Amino acid sequence: MAKYTELCNSILEQVGGKENLTGAFHCMTRLRLTLKDKSKVNADGVKGIKGVLGTNFSGDQFQIILGPTVAEIYKEFCEIAGVAEAAAIDEVLDESAAKKGFDLKKLPSAVLDYLSGSVAPVLPIMLGAGFFRMFYSMLGPDLLNVLAPETQFMQTLNFVGNLGFYFLPVYVAWSAARKRKTNVQMALVLGCMLVAPEIISIVAAGEPFSIYGFLPMQLNNYSQAILPPLFAVWALSYVYPFVERITPKSVKTIGVPFLTLLIMVPVTLCLLAPIGNWIGVLITKIIGAIYNVAGPVAVALIGALWMFMIATGMHIAVIQMAIINMMTIGNDPIVLAGSTVAQYTIMGIALAYFIRSKGEEKQIAGANAMTLILGGLSEPTLFGLLLQNKKAMAYQVIAGGIGGLLCGLFKASFYTMASGNFLNALGYTGGPAGNFTKGVIACAVGFGLAFILGLVFGFDDKKKK
Repeated sequence: MAKYTELCNSILEQVGGKENLTGAFHCMTRLRLTLKDKSKVNADGVKGIKGVLGTNFSGDQFQIILGPTVAEIYKEFCEIAGVAEAAAIDEVLDESAAKKGFDLKKLPSAVLDYLSGSVAPVLPIMLGAGFFRMFYSMLGPDLLNVLAPETQFMQTLNFVGNLGFYFLPVYVAWSAARKRKTNVQMALVLGCMLVAPEIISIVAAGEPFSIYGFLPMQLNNYSQAILPPLFAVWALSYVYPFVERITPKSVKTIGVPFLTLLIMVPVTLCLLAPIGNWIGVLITKIIGAIYNVAGPVAVALIGALWMFMIATGMHIAVIQMAIINMMTIGNDPIVLAGSTVAQYTIMGIALAYFIRSKGEEKQIAGANAMTLILGGLSEPTLFGLLLQNKKAMAYQVIAGGIGGLLCGLFKASFYTMASGNFLNALGYTGGPAGNFTKGVIACAVGFGLAFILGLVFGFDDKKKK
């Protein structure tokens, strides 16, 4: 008998059996099922299965939170359920979506799906380069002042750190092309075009310039930009198949790429990239206005409510705005600053719960705490503890709110993309003197207060079977 047979069979029974499944795939912590009839799902029954940390519906998906072992469970589940694994399922879902046609009501969710689906695969690049930026800031004159910026070691940290962000339009173009299932090579050309040295030089010169000599181009610097390549690749996903359709077979090899670029170069540089740049600037101004009006209160609300935003999926839209803000002005004083405090707060709760729990529950609590603190995955603790325990919810709101308020009062801002684990506070490096220290103090207050509250006042008894 395989390791997860009982778990998989129990899940199948509660979701309406094999005949109710149209597909299954997984992310880092969740088994995601697409179903023929959502009414056949017994969500409470699934929650009661040993090993299930929580459930929720997201659009047409039924998501089951299983924690970091989900990849192992997924393979066995697919075998028992008789469904294909991820690679084959994506095509089925796309075909069914295409048959439904355009639905204006689903436009906001479609936009968010495209945005998050295009940015998420790029995050490892930003995180990896972000650590080089962190160490450069920590060792340089902005913090510890251990090494001079002119040393070869520091220069290496600097140029590798910048690689992850300067060429962001290229990385996003690649990811967006995969998301839109369009030609990756043409998308990469468009992404490279946005950061081409010649374009940068034209912008720096400040003299009017026209594409092909008669189409005026706006003088914007698109390095580190996210929205311009997203807009360009979206258009490419319609232009490329159109060009393929009208180009004679005898000249397809040369004609398709040439005609595609002939159209996309002016469309990108004269229309779509400027629109993307304008929207990015607008988002930055909106966030700046919120910070100027609400200030510390806005950061406190993020600190208090961030984990609940993750649970409902609201964080997807908010964090994209924060990333755009970072890529535009270099830092984010609200969303990433406050959410980092929230991350440390839930770590404090997880550690307190581990200390107070007993028996088999202690093993689960320990695994969840390690997954959160070392791996940066909050979902096992979020769905397995926080959303099932009123006291834990209260500790998160109180400690996250106070830590976030302190972060806002200190005006600590987030400068570098960091991992979600215990090193996340390193994202406060790179700003003015004292910014890192203030950010760490706010996180320490959130962590310490949540830990003490959990340790002193305890948690509700779980009534879950």
